[in-house]
Amino acid sequence: MNNYSRYEDFSVAAGLGVVILDASGRTVFESSVHRDLLQYLDLLYAALDCAEACRVASLYGIYQTRRFGGRYVFYAPSGLVYCASPLAADGAFNGALAGPFILTDREDFIYYDVVSFRALPEETIAALVEGVKDIPCRSPRRARAVGELLFYITNGSDTGTVGSGPAIGQAGVITAPYAAGYADALLNAVEGGDLRAAEAALNAMLKDMLFKCGGDLEALRSRVVELTVLLSRAALAGGADIRPIFGMNYNYLREIDGFNSVEDIVMWLQTAARTFTRQVFDYSGAKHADVIYRAVDFIKRNYAAKITIDDVANHLFLSGSYFSRIFKEETGQTPGAYITNVCVEESKKLLKKRGVELADVPEAVGFVSQSYFTKVFRKAVGCTPGAYRRRNL
Repeated sequence: MNNYSRYEDFSVAAGLGVVILDASGRTVFESSVHRDLLQYLDLLYAALDCAEACRVASLYGIYQTRRFGGRYVFYAPSGLVYCASPLAADGAFNGALAGPFILTDREDFIYYDVVSFRALPEETIAALVEGVKDIPCRSPRRARAVGELLFYITNGSDTGTVGSGPAIGQAGVITAPYAAGYADALLNAVEGGDLRAAEAALNAMLKDMLFKCGGDLEALRSRVVELTVLLSRAALAGGADIRPIFGMNYNYLREIDGFNSVEDIVMWLQTAARTFTRQVFDYSGAKHADVIYRAVDFIKRNYAAKITIDDVANHLFLSGSYFSRIFKEETGQTPGAYITNVCVEESKKLLKKRGVELADVPEAVGFVSQSYFTKVFRKAVGCTPGAYRRRNL
């Protein structure tokens, strides 16, 4: 029978929730501090429609600890932050999460990460603003310290040790790395959507991995977990949609622990590499300038409709991650910041018109509420909308 009292003590002392998940994502332990946050988390997940994405991200974070020496800090799709550490218990590879917490100001979190360009009811926004007071804020330095302490508690826990987990060495670091040159060639091929080059690089890489791992099935599993994470990142960098990539990762990472032979792993990995590569949309022939021109045109024609980054990306037949990356590269600002700037500039034009009611301006330029419009306007212009109107009429 597992004893999780150390995690409860750590949770109370750190002022952070602690959750332990098994390999399928089922909660096997939850500290009292985390239970106190459940009502707010349910409200936040419902507002963002991200409950399932957060569950998958938690599993993803736990598997990432295999790559980062047992310590991993990550943002969930909700915008909240967690620390993760692996935990070998009852012969299974589980994981411990400490959080959630916020790395920014609470007010900025609500208005920029949650409310921004979402048509949420005023009562929901008010509840989110009130409830976020219970979510802890931590500096990056303290977040790293939480991750370290969680790792040490997990490593010496009565429930098992990291050292007994799959493919984790005594120091919590994965051993027997594959040749970097092969990995670089494979990832470049996946990012570029070049299936033939990806298969050639994978075959060379498999030979290197099999030679170094020998008959050690656990070591080979570890290599495959690491490679799966890297492949997904390469596919996203190449323009693949994050939603199917996340889904593939979730299913793949669960499958990996079920392999019983080297042959199974080799065949599975070849299929996985093809799947990731085919998720990449090849935009090599497209001119970035044309993409930016069409994006700007779409934003200026539709800003009042409360458009999101995904709306713009879908209009261009691009993934949100790829569009955001090239937009930032070409313009020096994120698409979200550009949309906000357009809305603010259009609101300034309306504020100079005597026949337009002040209360009608936010809705006319695509803001979700009067309070959020005032906050963004004041930050951008240096005064409230009312003061700007008085100054310019």
